[in-house]
Amino acid sequence: MAKVYTGKVTIPANQFNEYLEAMQAAEEARAPFRESLEQLNRDFAGFLAAKYSKKTVRKHTNIVELFIHFICGYTDVEAIEDITKGMVNSHFRKWYKRKVWDSSTESDLRVALKKFFQFLAAEKGITNEAALNALK
Repeated sequence: MAKVYTGKVTIPANQFNEYLEAMQAAEEARAPFRESLEQLNRDFAGFLAAKYSKKTVRKHTNIVELFIHFICGYTDVEAIEDITKGMVNSHFRKWYKRKVWDSSTESDLRVALKKFFQFLAAEKGITNEAALNALK
């Protein structure tokens, strides 16, 4: 089962270079997954642009972009289908409130992610029932 990484890590000074190398290797290994999510977000923007204003499209895609950053940087998820209910709801909301300073409400986050996962299911054939059910 996929996990969310929380808490602090203490790295001894003499092992810091190895830590940085390991982080770089992990980031390179996850690069294809991140790139595929970013492409899906661009496709999502095009899908929304046919129905909504530029401001709404930008708002939703920015939230999804930060969700992608959260998923790739703070979890061990390797496929969209592995994203759990908790990651979409509580973990992302808590992370967002700690890391992002803007006027988006919890409802804004829920609506943007709900539209994104609905888009994935309807337009791309990528279904994550746990995420969709969590965002109702």
